[in-house]
Amino acid sequence: MSDSNAVIRFAIKMYFNGDIKEAAQATGYTQTQLRRWGADEVSARADTARYIMAVALIPEFQVVCEHTPFDENEAVASQIHGMLHGHHDQPGVYAFYDSFCRLIYIGKANSSLKSEIIDALGRTVDVPFPRSASRPARRKSVVKYISAYDVGGKDHSDYPKHVESLILRISKPALNKQTGNLTKVLPRKPKA
Repeated sequence: MSDSNAVIRFAIKMYFNGDIKEAAQATGYTQTQLRRWGADEVSARADTARYIMAVALIPEFQVVCEHTPFDENEAVASQIHGMLHGHHDQPGVYAFYDSFCRLIYIGKANSSLKSEIIDALGRTVDVPFPRSASRPARRKSVVKYISAYDVGGKDHSDYPKHVESLILRISKPALNKQTGNLTKVLPRKPKA
C-alpha cells in the first residue's frame, strides 16, 4: 500500500527479530498499530516510518557502572568482570577517574568493553610528573574509579568512536593524547 508501511515491515523483520511486541516496546506504538501498518490496512506517515527506523538503528545508551571503585592491588580481570554486569563483549565507552573522582581518561571499545578496559589499565602513564614525584608505571596505579556505558552498537555502527570523540572534545582528560574529532555539520539546504 505505501512505502512507509514497507519500511516499517522491514524494520520489524530486520531489527526487532520479527517481534511486534519488541518493536512496540522500543517505539512506543501499540502492537495493533504496528500490525495494521504491516498488513497494509492503513498507511503510515513518512515521519512514522523514519521514527521507527531511527529507533531501530540508533542505540539506546545504558549505564553499565558509574564511579565504581577500582583497587590496583586486586585482580584486574575479576574486578572489571564484576563491574560490567554481563556487558563484557559489548561495544561501549568507559571512563577512568582519579582519587578525587576527576575524569582522567576516556576510551572506547568497538566490540569488548572488558578487553579494552583491561588493556587500557595496563598502558603506561604518558603525562609529565614533577621530578620530586614518582611516576606511576601503569594507568591502573592512578585509576580509582571506573564508569562504563554500553552504546548498543549495531553491526554497521561506530557509535563508540563518536561518543568518545564528543566527550574528549568537551572534557580533555589528562591521560588522553588526542582530543577527539567531530565532523562539521553543514546547514541543511533549504527546500525549493
